[in-house]
Parts: sequence; C-alpha cells; structure tokens
Amino acid sequence: MAETSIPFAEGAPSDNLQVEEVGDDVLIGDPELDEVKEEDSNFDANLAEDMPDKELNRTASDLIGFYNTDREARSEWEERYKKGLKTLDPDGGMEESEEERAVRGLSTVVHPLISEAATQFNAKAIAELYPSGGPVKAVIVGDPSEELEEQARRVREYMNYQITQEMPEYFPDLDQMLFHLPLVGQTFKKVWWDTNLERQCSQFVKAEDFVVAPESKDLNTSLRYTHVIRMPKNDYNRYVEAGWYLPTKDKGGDLDPSGDTIGDIEGVDQNADDAEDEVITLLEMHVYEVFEDEDAEVAIPYVVTIDYDNEHVVSIRRNWKEDDEKKKRRDWFVSYKFLPGLGFYGFGLYHLIGGLGKAATGSLRALLDSAAFSNMQGGFKLRGRVSGGEMQVNPGEFVDLDATVDDVNKAIMPLPFKEPSGSLFNLLGFIVDAGQRFASTADLNVGDVNPNAPVGSTVALIEQGSKAFSAIHKRLHYSQGQEFKLISSLNAENLPEQFTFSSIGGSSEVFAADFNDRIDVLPVSDPNIFSTAQRIAQAQAVLQMAQSAPDMHNMYEAYKRMYEAIRIPNIDEILMKPEEAPRMDPIDENMSVMYGKAIKAFPDQDHDSHIAVHMQFIQDPSLAGNPGAKGMLPVLIAHIAEHVALLYRVRMEAGVGVPMPPIPDFKASDYQPKDIPADLDNLISQRAAQVVQQAPQMKEIEALTAAMKQGQQQNPLQYAQQLAQLETEALKARTQAQISADQAKAQSSIQIKQAEAQQDLQIEAAKAQADLQAKITKLEADLQLEREKNASKIQMEREKNVADIQMEALKGE
Repeated sequence: MAETSIPFAEGAPSDNLQVEEVGDDVLIGDPELDEVKEEDSNFDANLAEDMPDKELNRTASDLIGFYNTDREARSEWEERYKKGLKTLDPDGGMEESEEERAVRGLSTVVHPLISEAATQFNAKAIAELYPSGGPVKAVIVGDPSEELEEQARRVREYMNYQITQEMPEYFPDLDQMLFHLPLVGQTFKKVWWDTNLERQCSQFVKAEDFVVAPESKDLNTSLRYTHVIRMPKNDYNRYVEAGWYLPTKDKGGDLDPSGDTIGDIEGVDQNADDAEDEVITLLEMHVYEVFEDEDAEVAIPYVVTIDYDNEHVVSIRRNWKEDDEKKKRRDWFVSYKFLPGLGFYGFGLYHLIGGLGKAATGSLRALLDSAAFSNMQGGFKLRGRVSGGEMQVNPGEFVDLDATVDDVNKAIMPLPFKEPSGSLFNLLGFIVDAGQRFASTADLNVGDVNPNAPVGSTVALIEQGSKAFSAIHKRLHYSQGQEFKLISSLNAENLPEQFTFSSIGGSSEVFAADFNDRIDVLPVSDPNIFSTAQRIAQAQAVLQMAQSAPDMHNMYEAYKRMYEAIRIPNIDEILMKPEEAPRMDPIDENMSVMYGKAIKAFPDQDHDSHIAVHMQFIQDPSLAGNPGAKGMLPVLIAHIAEHVALLYRVRMEAGVGVPMPPIPDFKASDYQPKDIPADLDNLISQRAAQVVQQAPQMKEIEALTAAMKQGQQQNPLQYAQQLAQLETEALKARTQAQISADQAKAQSSIQIKQAEAQQDLQIEAAKAQADLQAKITKLEADLQLEREKNASKIQMEREKNVADIQMEALKGE
C-alpha cells in the first residue's frame, strides 16, 4: 500500500488529501478531518499515551523547572509559615528549646492565644457553613414557576443528600480546613470526578501543597498553578488500571519530593517516609501549552501530571469543555482566604498576631518561673560545712544537720528570688486582650447588657465586636458558593438522565437536566449573619415588632424564624401552622371557638342567622362568669364583624341591582378589594346612593305604622293619606331603581357577549395566522432541504470529476 500527499484543487474542503491504493481501489481521505473525528471521540483521553518519550521527557523537565521557580518565588511566604507553625510548638518560637528549658527546670508552657482564636473561628464557621439540615439551597434564576420550584426542590434535596451522605470526606475536610485557614491564611478545595470511586469528591488542599505562578492575583487569571499530590503506590496502581495514569518509570534516583514544608520544619525525612510507605509524589500542573499544534500562536489549557520522583509525565489531558469553541480553562479548585495578603496568598493569625503569641508565651513563662523559684528557693552553701542534700521536714519536726559552724545561716545563703511581678501580670493581660480583640474572640457578656434596651442596640453591639469575622464570613460564603457551583456542573455532566436516591420519608428522583442555568446553588449560610447570637437577636427583633403590630405581620412566620434561630428541631411538632377554616354552621362555629379552632364567614351564608346565634351565645348567662369565655369573646366579636361586613355587602348589592365583583378567598385580616372598571364603579355608586335615599322613607313608614298600632296617631284619615303618599313615592323609587337595574344588567350582558365574540374572533385570527406561519415554515424547510440536496449532488459531481482528473494524471505519470 502506497501513501502519497498531493495538493487539493481550489475550493476543496482541505489543502491536502491522502490517496491510498488498496488493490485496484483508490481511497481518498482528509487527514485533518480524521484527526478532528478522532479527537472528538477521545476528548478525555490521556494524550501522553500517544506521545514519544523524548517529548514527554522534555515536557517534564520544562514544567518541573517552572514548578521549582514558582516555589522559589514564594520562599518568603514559606519562611513566615514555618515561623508561624513554631508558635504552636512546645518551644513556642522561643530561642531556647523545650529540652533546654526542662533541664534547667524552667517552664515550657505555650500560651494558647492563637490556638484559642483558631478554635473559636472553627466553631463559628463550621456551624454556619455546615448546618444539620444540609449546606445547600437552590434559588430560581428568572421568573419563578411551579415547574422551576419543583426543579429547585429536587436540586436542593439531592445536593444536600450528596454532600452529607455520598461524600463522607466533605465534613472532615471542611472541619480541618476551617482550623488551618485562620492559622495559615489560605486554603483550597479541589472538586473533581474520581474514576476509582465513581463519584464526585471535594478534597481539602493545604496551601503548602498548592503552588501558583508568582505573578498570579487569583485562580481565574493565574497563568499556571500546581497541586502537589502524595499518593500511596497501591492507589496509584488502581488509577493506572483505570487508564487514568501511565505506569511510572523508576529512575532509581533519590529526589526530594518537595512541597511538604511541615516535614521540613519537623525534621522528618520525607524520602524515608516515601520509601517505607511507598508514597508517590505527583505534580498536577494546570498550564497553557501547544501539545497538539506546536505552530499555534495561542496556548490552550491542559492538565499535566508528572511523577516528580522520576521526572516522568504520566498524564496529559485537555482542560476545557468539549463543546467550548473558545477553549476556556476549567477550574477544579476553589480558594478560601482568611484575610487578603500582599500577594496571592492571604494572611492568617501567624502573620498578624504571631508576635503577640510569642510575647504572651514569654510573659506567661516568666510569671511561672518566678513563682516556682520564689516558692522553691535555691541558693549557695559552703562546701564541707554542711553535709546532706535535700531533706524532708515534717510539721513539728526538727532535723539534725552535720555542720562545722555554730550558725547554719553562715554556711547557707538562699538567692533573693522575687515573687511574680504585678506589672508583668498586667502586661500579660494587655497582650492577651490585644490579641483577642484583633482575632474577635473576646466574648460579649450579654448579661451585662441592659435587658430593657432595644434589640437593635444589642445587634449593633454584637456587630461592632465582630466586624473582622463578618468580613471573613462573607469570603467563606462566596468561596463555598463557588464550590457548590463546581459540584452542580459535574452533576450535570456525570449523573444519569434520571437518578433515584433515598431521602427522609422515602425516595426521591433527580434528573441530570435539573442542574442547568435556570437553578443557582448557594450556601444556606447568610453572608450578613455570622453567629448564632446575631441570628437570635434579629429574630427577636422581628418577633417584638410583630407582637407590637400583629395586624401588619404574619405571626406564624415570626415565631417560626425565632425557633429556627435558636436551632429547635422539628418545629412543626411544636408550632401549629395556621389552618384554613372550613365552612360550618353557627353552632359548630361556636364549638370551634371553644376548642381554639379557626372560623371564617363566607359570602353566601345566612348572615342574619349566624349573627343571631353568635350574639345569643355571647349573652348566654352560663358563660358570663366563666373565665374561659374571656379568650373566646374577641374571636367571636371579630367573626361577627365579618358577617356584618358581608351582610352589608349583600343588602347593598340587592338594593343596587347590579352584581358586585366576586370576593376572593381571603382572611379577614388580609382583605384587599380588587380594582374594578370605572363604569362599574360609577354604576354601583349611583345605585347605592338611591338605596340610601330610600332608607329614611322606609323608616318613616315603619314609624307611622308602629304609632298607629299603639294608638298614638289622633287622625286616622290623615295618617292613611300620609302612609299612602309615602308608599307611592317609595314604590316609584323602587320601580325606577328596578328599571335602571334591569337596563344596566341588560347592557352589562350585551357588553359581555360582545367581549366574548371579540375574543373568539381574535382566537380564530390567531389560529389562522399560526397555520399560515406553519405552512410558510414547512415550505421554507422543504426548499432548504432541496437546496442542500442539490448542493450535495453538485459537490459529489465535483469531487467525482476531480477524482477522475487525478486518476487520469496518475495514469499519465
């Protein structure tokens, strides 16, 4: 089989074609298209498998050189880090070691100033970032709908299940990270899909094991960064079997695995540990390179993993999404920062109050040493004048001494050690207070606050004492949000289309398509609330305002937030949700009030009867002296007011003769009338005025009738004439009102029918327009398909002609 590369004719899809002769057949292929297809089908493949060893060795040498340069650039930071670690050592960062001080009988205690600050920070942060109900919440991006709310619920429930159950390393790593963070000032989290575990992982990465390019300002814009991985050889072999790494090639050298500054500080021989435990040191470098196109002017992102001990590349993988035409680098790491530093790495307590920690340790040791020497004195004695060493003297006992002098005080002189200095003790207190004030560990004694002071003042006092921690908490909230977004993105890529998982009360389902841009995942923690005391104070302020104006607040929500603030589990078992009152007769309503149940008036009820029954119940003598009736009276009076309001509306509607707008389903406290058209408003107002004008006449008729019955009217004829005149006027008014009402009702009916006809006409027009548009779209699609077919035929004819020409050319040669 012969292979020849010849120029392709103008207008062809490629500049070069490979012509292969196989027997009597000639195969023409485009190597660039074949390469693209192979690349697409093996996008996540390990490119190092197909690269020559010479190129891999050159790549390893160059990248290791970059790594060493990056690590050398941060040598000052590492030196500060080493000194900071010593503040937790028994030596306390002092000049004398623990052994030297112990030999001299001096104190070796270390003041826990920095340790206390780190411990309290860990306790506050872990409670906010990992609550018992799960650390993830889902919010809808855009306009909410029932479908999106259900999707957000599935995402929230699954991610909380995933982090708390499927990722057992998450909490221990988060807990350890939140202790390292205040000490070092910078930590990292790595989120990735693990091939061996077949699930997502979130791993805590120490700052000492993460080296960035010296000019980096943040991870997103960093030119290059390296994760130093120490992996047992057995785990490495499992990754090799899974095809993730290449087998390592042992050079037999004795190289420093580097990166483990703690090992250097503690004097541990890391090489000996690696040899004993068979630990392999890998450099996972996220870089920009031109592996697949060496002539390219713009480098693209790759992840290159190097066996540092043997300087051998074990993996090269593309580091962008397969469908990303711009080939933007994917980030697998999240940076957690305590306080901003002067460079890429942040500052921690080591850098900021490490000196105060040393001073506190020195002052504490001086006080303890002074107390020890003042209580257990030593001194000088003349040699040969007094025999014996230490002696035990019991109370009331005299011990014999062998001395050659008549006065033992002349042979023994104790040193004049002073008792612990009060000034030194005050200095220690000042140093500790200064350190605690900076680290925000000074506790607020809430008992010293005036209990009658407004809650807002207490909240302001808490915030004033925790400004530094509030800013740090906002950084943690942001970083954890970035971590959750990485987990959500990996869920969309790796989860099955439909996945069933166990949850409280049964099983739930989630779909890979749920993790899209319509739902955003955020931490449950509130960036504006950083402590339980602040949360309780805010909830208490809301509850007080709700109690002062209950008609303007939702009391159930106010109490619920208070219970949530004090972290009471199973709130629904304690706090009853407001129930929607069912439709009942007045007797059952009275019974419901006695049992503390909710009652409600409905528009179509017989309001006169309900009011009469409720009034009789209130006036019942058996309830007058009952203390339990005091709690029922306000409820019944409010309920009667509802009936009175609805009765007034029914009577006015009957008198007006025009249907009133329907009443929505509402609570009496939530009543909010809806807007009505202007013409309907005017019509109802006019009819209501006529009804009101008729009211005095009807009352006068009733008064005259009552007077006639009681014999108070002296002239029956005059009374009959007046009664007839009033009745005639009232009849005319009612007749005219009825005629107007009938006319208004007919006019309203005509308007309704006209609106319905207009709506039907618009619907028919829209349907016709949609049908026409569908036909046009279909015609355009058919035309486009026909054009593509013709173009394909023309292209095939052209390629055939070109192939014939090339064959003729080959035969001529």
